[in-house]
Amino acid sequence: MPPSDLGAPLERNRLLAALPGAGYAALARRLEAVRLQPKQVLFARGGPIDYVYFPRGAVASILVDASKDRLVEGGSVGNEGVVGLAASLDAGPAGEVAICRIPGEAARMEARAFRAACKRSARLREVLQRYTLALMGQMARTAGCNRVHPIEERLARWLLMTHDRVGADQFHMTQEFIAAMLGVRRPSVTVAAGILQQAGLIDYRRGHLHILDRARLEEAACEDYRRTEGLYEELFRSLDGIGQSE
Repeated sequence: MPPSDLGAPLERNRLLAALPGAGYAALARRLEAVRLQPKQVLFARGGPIDYVYFPRGAVASILVDASKDRLVEGGSVGNEGVVGLAASLDAGPAGEVAICRIPGEAARMEARAFRAACKRSARLREVLQRYTLALMGQMARTAGCNRVHPIEERLARWLLMTHDRVGADQFHMTQEFIAAMLGVRRPSVTVAAGILQQAGLIDYRRGHLHILDRARLEEAACEDYRRTEGLYEELFRSLDGIGQSE
């Protein structure tokens, strides 16, 4: 197989790694490695999307309106995705807020260059279209989960999704931030985290969270976790199935 047909096996962002070698190389020339910081605003509602971000270790949250002055997490993006999808459509100002939830590495690209790359590459457009369906599914399941499931099940789901995207058993996360993301009061998170901790599933002290028993945490989570992750498993199976050619 000629080198131009090889993908990017060392690329830590799975969407970028799904591109053929030539397509990835063309995009990589415009990518800039950055480190995202906790609560860093990637774009604000009503403002421009200047960059798109491909997390390589960082995790971002997409925030949506829950009330007049309250934002909650509608979706999360880690190394399986991209932040700033609307930039590919030249859709104007951002409709949501995106912030960094877990600090770490990412690649960013100017939105204008990203739009141009989308116009040139049919493979990139297809990858993004399939990813969009998975992200929309995640956001729909999150909305339903926030509506009907007990807080301890929601917290377990949220921690598992964070664990998947961070790729480490330990990370820093305050109760205030978790409460804001889940759209609940801090005492509710304290109680829910206490239940999970007493069961031996996590250890949580002074904002430092350690997942102790992944298998049992999955059992404690609502079915939305498994269904959401199933969307991404199907996404990458489908990307593997459509080949590596433009």
